[in-house]
Amino acid sequence: MTNLIRAEMFKLQRNKTFWVLLLTIIVLSTLLHYLIIIDWWQINETSFDTAGLSELNALSIFTVPLFFNLIVSTLAGFFISIEFSQSGVIKNQVISGNKRSTIFMAKSFIFSLGAIVVTILIPLVTAIILVILTGHGDIIDSSNLMYLGRAYGLFTLQFLGYTAIIMLLSIITDDSGKTIIISILFTIVMYAVEKLSKPPLIEMVYENSIFQQFSEVFKYTMTKGEIIKSMLIGVVTIIIVTLCGVFFFNRKEIK
Repeated sequence: MTNLIRAEMFKLQRNKTFWVLLLTIIVLSTLLHYLIIIDWWQINETSFDTAGLSELNALSIFTVPLFFNLIVSTLAGFFISIEFSQSGVIKNQVISGNKRSTIFMAKSFIFSLGAIVVTILIPLVTAIILVILTGHGDIIDSSNLMYLGRAYGLFTLQFLGYTAIIMLLSIITDDSGKTIIISILFTIVMYAVEKLSKPPLIEMVYENSIFQQFSEVFKYTMTKGEIIKSMLIGVVTIIIVTLCGVFFFNRKEIK
């Protein structure tokens, strides 16, 4: 397993799409945060406003599924799906004598790690650095650090559930273009479900999904029950979707 993870890490480091996404998000995050800090651009009524962290308001953009889906699906399309032939079968060199479930877990781990770095870590780190460099470092006190730690810890858990879904889609579609298009459509449908009226059953399912939690975890105050619920939703989603991914990966034809 360790050797597989190292191999997948090597592939990620050599993946041009990953580095393009990384550099793009560094530039975009730096620009957006700087514009907000100097009051040239405003985003109001965010969870960060409530926490007294208005200088970090640009982070709210990177926590919206419609936005970060573009990053995650692109990475999946050009890191996972490209390892399938055009006929949808697994290239023989992908297997290399290892168990398929082990290979899938290694790929999923490195893919999720890369997605977390680009989508979560880079925006958060650039925001904190800019806040400090522009003389607003006093807002990063112990109370706000605890808030950011709790919010981003829970958000990352839900995000892992989301990357598991995109990983599953990339295995099923086995094409980079299809992976990106279908994942975007899927996220748009989830956004529509959130905004439009819906039957009680669908509403109950949505309210207990990671998509609802993406916004819930950034509430300034959460009860212990809400935190436990969020953790359970994230963990259950990761387990179920990962098992589905292994199931489909095991049934892929080898060529």
